[in-house]
Amino acid sequence: MTTPEKTPEQEVKAAAADAPLVAHTTAFYPPLRLAQAYVPPQRYGRTYSPAEALEKGTFFPELYSPYPY
Repeated sequence: MTTPEKTPEQEVKAAAADAPLVAHTTAFYPPLRLAQAYVPPQRYGRTYSPAEALEKGTFFPELYSPYPY
């Protein structure tokens, strides 16, 4: 019984699965902080009713900003 030969795509996938992830990514990118999220604190205040929130697309009035037509 012969074993089926792997296609080049299967060989690449097998090699990628066996390769260490850290060594792969550090070869391309320097060890820098690429992004940092900033989320300001928000007070929980007045909210829309569920029906109004569905209509406006947000639960919080501060986030509602309709586009002009």
